[in-house]
Amino acid sequence: MFGVILCSGCGSPRVIDLSSASSRCPRCSKTADHRRAKVHKRSRDQGELREAMWSLHSPKGFFDDTPPPPKDSDPRQGFARSLEAISDPEERLSHAARVLSEGKGHFSRKDLEDLLADEAEAMLKAMLEQGIVYEPRPGVYQAI
Repeated sequence: MFGVILCSGCGSPRVIDLSSASSRCPRCSKTADHRRAKVHKRSRDQGELREAMWSLHSPKGFFDDTPPPPKDSDPRQGFARSLEAISDPEERLSHAARVLSEGKGHFSRKDLEDLLADEAEAMLKAMLEQGIVYEPRPGVYQAI
């Protein structure tokens, strides 16, 4: 049986073998007495414990059931990823128009180009032709 403890010297989480009496931290060399250490999670699978160690420093506490969703540092990646998940071309265009219109209720050609430089022109043309968006004033588009 294995467990996860926090080092009392440096605070780093680490996996220990609970059948042994003590062990040294690989980071700070402080010895931990396994009988006295607070074991945050136990398992027979070391891999499971190593995967779970990320949550020891989460603001919600120890070992949340699900990891936090990945954060997109670049909005273009999130937008492109959401479009890739949609296989129907018309639904893809509708989704793009909805997402682009969310903030202000409308979007410009530049907004679309900023997110999808290579596909922007063809996508905007298809949105207009299929009646997914309209142009209430020059250069401004709004989802129908």
